Amino acid sequence: MNKLPPPPRYPSNRHNNTRRRSVTYQFCPSAGTKKGVSLLKAIPEYTVNKLSDEYQKTSWKILENSISNLIRQLNSEDKAKEIKKKILRLNIIRGRGILCKCIMKAQLASTGNTQIYALFIALIYEEISTVGELILIRCLKQFKNASKTKEKSVFLASVLFISYLISYDVVSPFVVVKLLKIFIKIPSQDSVDATFVLLNTCGYKLDENNKKDLNKIVNNVHNKSVYDMRFAKKIRRMVQIIMRTVSLHGYRVRGPGISRPPLNIFSAKKIKPQYSLDTYSYDPDYEFNEYMYSLFRDQVLGNDIKDEYILMYDHNTYGAKKSQHKLVVKHTGNRKIDKKTESLKDILEILMDSSSFKYENCALQLMKLKLNSGQEKEICYVFLELCCENDVYTENLGHMTQIFCQINRFLIEPFEKLFVDTYAIVNSYDTIKLQNVAKYFAQLLYTDTISWMVLSTICLDEIQTTASTGNFVKHLFHELVKHMGEDNLNSYVKDPSLNYAFEGIFFGNNQEPSNFSVNLFSSIGLDALIYTFQNSLTF
Repeated sequence: MNKLPPPPRYPSNRHNNTRRRSVTYQFCPSAGTKKGVSLLKAIPEYTVNKLSDEYQKTSWKILENSISNLIRQLNSEDKAKEIKKKILRLNIIRGRGILCKCIMKAQLASTGNTQIYALFIALIYEEISTVGELILIRCLKQFKNASKTKEKSVFLASVLFISYLISYDVVSPFVVVKLLKIFIKIPSQDSVDATFVLLNTCGYKLDENNKKDLNKIVNNVHNKSVYDMRFAKKIRRMVQIIMRTVSLHGYRVRGPGISRPPLNIFSAKKIKPQYSLDTYSYDPDYEFNEYMYSLFRDQVLGNDIKDEYILMYDHNTYGAKKSQHKLVVKHTGNRKIDKKTESLKDILEILMDSSSFKYENCALQLMKLKLNSGQEKEICYVFLELCCENDVYTENLGHMTQIFCQINRFLIEPFEKLFVDTYAIVNSYDTIKLQNVAKYFAQLLYTDTISWMVLSTICLDEIQTTASTGNFVKHLFHELVKHMGEDNLNSYVKDPSLNYAFEGIFFGNNQEPSNFSVNLFSSIGLDALIYTFQNSLTF
């Protein structure tokens, strides 16, 4: 009979000199091999139900804030290459609307950095062409709207962005020819200024590829009024002078070397700017789309995981040779919290006790916290301390633990180790603390935040089990049944991959159910779990 691969084992309180019974596991192809394992370890994001609207909204807000935070860091060409790797870890296909919105907003606010933003788009365009297409269409739409409303600053900023996109080979020089036709067709002082911006930035591209088209345009000035004719001739002379200067010693931008062909889109009528992509919308194929993007991400980035902390950790301190052990909490953006708090514990207390606790709002606040790397163990102890201090357990504490693990998967293992360490000292807890801790870990188990294999540290028999450890197990399983239901819990008990997790709980160190286990589970009406487990084994 086939044997399952050995599961991960946690330190046990069982006697080392006790002979362990030999058990042959039944192999059931239909059994879920992932049952009881922290979903965050198998999947990049934490999930309760990925098809739920609540989960997808939270995921969207995290994506939105992550993209926004990274774009704000764009201030040099080297930084653009660094941010490219980090931002590709996020689902940019889903968040391309957010990305384009943030880039265009930043470019309008700081036109001096337009070259950096265009380079960043060029780097992204090399991997995801739809981002380049969307940014070009939106720039053209912005250009068209600004020309109607006479917003000169926006008008020129749009032309400047398009010019640099042409310089970096994201956009075809043919778009310049189209723009020049517009400037000469409807000449004005704004057209003169825009022509200067356009040719001064990417005129060398026209000199190399479209010189004939350019000469044809500037020499074909139609009959217009004296006023319009003056501007048209001014534009024509400017083009001739600038192109002569460019061909001799013009400034050339060094591009990243894009292998994709440049975009030749001009009319924003046929392809809409898709502003609906900037806001949340429910995705019925969310899991499939995320899985497909994970395959793409692995193909582009490989096994590079050094940027895993981008959602939670301070970029300036991550990777430092000397890690600080003191918790550092920076501003969250919430004035009420920042005014009253100085530590992570204070912030968690405010969020946990909030009368209007909402999962997505809490996620946003916790995501804004910037902590130093290497502080996973300290974070775990902060949660345990909060759990022990309250007279009544609140599920908000468990929800916040799930959010933290969602933001940073490296917290899962420390929380699993915390269960093992806590069970070893449970005798020192009073009744209230013991109940709170049991309920806390039960919530982490039934939400699959941590692996069920942590239960392998428990061994129930007359020798090793105390009143405190027995009560801990009783409260733990009472909470599991309350929130999961007995049938669902039975499915975990019957799962062959979890036999080692429940072995010490139901059988102690013997081959038969221990009297202690039978009495304990009978007291809460769950003695059937023991026989369910017994029937799942073949001796």
